[in-house]
Amino acid sequence: MDLLQLKYFQVVAKHQHLTRAATELNITQPALSKMIAKLEKVLGYQLFDRRERQIQLNSLGEAYLRTVENVFLELKMGEAELAYLADHQNKVLSISVTIPSLLPDLLGDFLVRYPGTRFRQHQASFEKMVQQLEAGEIDLGISTKPVAKENIEWIPILEEEILLTVPLSHPLANRKAVYLKEVEKDPFVVMPTGYDFRTMTEHFCHLAGFSPDFAFEGDETGITQELVERGLGVAFYPTVLINDRVRKMKTAKLKIIEPRCTRTVGLIRAKNRKQTNITMKFSQFVIEYLKNRQKDQDE
Repeated sequence: MDLLQLKYFQVVAKHQHLTRAATELNITQPALSKMIAKLEKVLGYQLFDRRERQIQLNSLGEAYLRTVENVFLELKMGEAELAYLADHQNKVLSISVTIPSLLPDLLGDFLVRYPGTRFRQHQASFEKMVQQLEAGEIDLGISTKPVAKENIEWIPILEEEILLTVPLSHPLANRKAVYLKEVEKDPFVVMPTGYDFRTMTEHFCHLAGFSPDFAFEGDETGITQELVERGLGVAFYPTVLINDRVRKMKTAKLKIIEPRCTRTVGLIRAKNRKQTNITMKFSQFVIEYLKNRQKDQDE
């Protein structure tokens, strides 16, 4: 097993289509197919389900993809570490997020522009993030909740509509929009306690006048939506901060008529702390990155 195999696997997982992945990698489709088969043989597990000419990441592949993405993220961060040691510049940035799925692309793109940057990253609940900021443990936070504190600055960037996803076999699947109350008896697929998306799920359901039945938990958006795809429940679905792999899952995505289901994503930072040059650059980059994501979704 080598990094080239892992890269090939990552690209195939992104497209879930061998021909398109081979085109991006500039190799032949048979060669790519053999490379994926060789990786599966080394691991001892099938990472994809194959049906005729279709190839789809299975649950083992989903788990392995998260590991591979972390490997490449660590490598990129390692390159940033070397750059720092080489020129002795203090370019360390400590951040905390409530949406961990943002990090691979966001940090990867930022490191392309500013390759000398080092990151210390944290995944935290909103409350923990505020504590980290006040204690000086982090420079910035990317949050899905506004902050109303004198010593903390809240910079809203985008408002994201939240949809409801149901299995294609669900009685409501052919509808374009629903009232949330209509699924009060359905099992909900949620993230574990402590995740802000779990808190958001509870809040929206309470606004609709019911307490959700939490049947299954998944610690990542992709797993949550895969459980919906397999008919195990319904779930909320962010329209902007979602990757292409999850977007292509075979579920019905329904607008919610009532209550109004949105979340605001923004930056939080300490007002009384001097912002370093790299912190200011990252703040502006995050704003541009998120606004571009929303623009792409609107188009």
